[in-house]
Amino acid sequence: MSFENMKQIQQVNVHERSCMMLYQFSKEETRQIMNVARMTGIKDFIELKPSYGQCTLREILDQKQEEGEETKVREKTLILNHIAPARMNMFIDGLKKCRLRRPIIAVVTEQSIEWKLENLLVNLVNERAAVRSGEFNRHEGE
Repeated sequence: MSFENMKQIQQVNVHERSCMMLYQFSKEETRQIMNVARMTGIKDFIELKPSYGQCTLREILDQKQEEGEETKVREKTLILNHIAPARMNMFIDGLKKCRLRRPIIAVVTEQSIEWKLENLLVNLVNERAAVRSGEFNRHEGE
């Protein structure tokens, strides 16, 4: 697994679309997150559906996703793509003020852009559990 402090992450441009993908948030939570994001200059949003589970992140970013079998992962997740580190940090700091239960937050990487959404979500859930328990394992896809 690869763990990096979000405040120390370097911007890697693996896809030109600068956006945030939201998964499993209520309408009210989505509204709050979008308001914080807009205040920090993030204006493009993709609401991910469980039925996008078999689509790659690249397909989703290119708006070529097709609905199919639903993923069973239900963790609230934010996936950021091509967002400047300073803007990302401002967004995360602003999000903390909303008092939402902390979602999983990830950044699209050179590797993850080719992963199916379901695969990514499973690995993110496993990473979160590993961090909480102090155990670190390799990604299933590696």
